[in-house]
Amino acid sequence: MHTLYTRPQTGGFVVHAVLEEAGLPHELVTVDKSRGDHETEEFRAISPLGRVPVLRLPDGSTMTESAAMCIYLGDLAPDARLVPQVGDPLRPHFLRWLLFCAVNIYDADLRYYYADRHTTDPAAIESIKAAALADMDGLFAILDKQASSGDWCLGDTFSALDIYAAMLTYWHPDVPANLAACPNLARVSEQVKERPAVIRANDYHNAWAFDGEDY
Repeated sequence: MHTLYTRPQTGGFVVHAVLEEAGLPHELVTVDKSRGDHETEEFRAISPLGRVPVLRLPDGSTMTESAAMCIYLGDLAPDARLVPQVGDPLRPHFLRWLLFCAVNIYDADLRYYYADRHTTDPAAIESIKAAALADMDGLFAILDKQASSGDWCLGDTFSALDIYAAMLTYWHPDVPANLAACPNLARVSEQVKERPAVIRANDYHNAWAFDGEDY
């Protein structure tokens, strides 16, 4: 049994969706930020940054980083075909673009919503947000081009990358503008949103109404 520590409208959504897609038994533990759950000694022991998601593995150990969880879970459930397996020609490309999302787009998103974490000068916050938004738009344009060669981000092959990309697409500060500027990601996102496993995960996470306030 896996245990996912998460809360609505966070990166825990993609991990929850992958667990549902893979059919892996799991339970959710809500880390309530309003109660200070993220600041407790117990939670900091498994998440030094005090952030969700955290995945407790069946052996009792834990891991952070949503992209790493997606790879781990996809490898654990190969029949679900969420992650191209070792030897599959698509695997290097899956890893490249998943990490592109996690390292670049995710980071730009956090710089926008939490600009105060990136400066000691309050006067610089608006310029940090503007730069982050410009970065986000440029990065989404690159990912949109990657998604232009088929139904999904890896051509005609669905993968956990598509769930990750759809989640981030809806984290943009202006979702309608982002969908209009990135028609391929808009298509991928709509297809992702219709998947039964994703719908089940979204019943808890409300990912498509992200407002950046509870990360």
